[in-house]
Amino acid sequence: MRVLLDINIILDIALKRRGEASSSALVATCGKQNEAWLAWHSVATLAYLIEKQEDAATAREFVAGLLSWARVATTGHADAERALEWSMPDFEGALQMAAALACEARYVITRNGRDFVGGPSPALSPEEFLARHPAV
Repeated sequence: MRVLLDINIILDIALKRRGEASSSALVATCGKQNEAWLAWHSVATLAYLIEKQEDAATAREFVAGLLSWARVATTGHADAERALEWSMPDFEGALQMAAALACEARYVITRNGRDFVGGPSPALSPEEFLARHPAV
């Protein structure tokens, strides 16, 4: 199943945050029973954050690893304009949703479900997704 991973799912793992276990369990299904996609701006933000915390080489290595199992949704000007039309409370979430629609993801997987209220596709937490679609 095709899913778009919000940046916070990757940050759970990279920063060893509270949601790391379920986010890691979800990512472990990617490339097997699930197909992971990312928004373009998530890749840029991740690289920026890691470079600021570590260095450019570490950021590039992290992104290379990420791109070995996840694809980047192709989005553009029209997608950003569409995101402005939705009554979602968070514009960055709307951009994530636009990326999900662009890559035809069934779900957006996120830690901030409240940011996706009013969007055109369902958003689930990693725990909700794994409960509905257990790892095989």
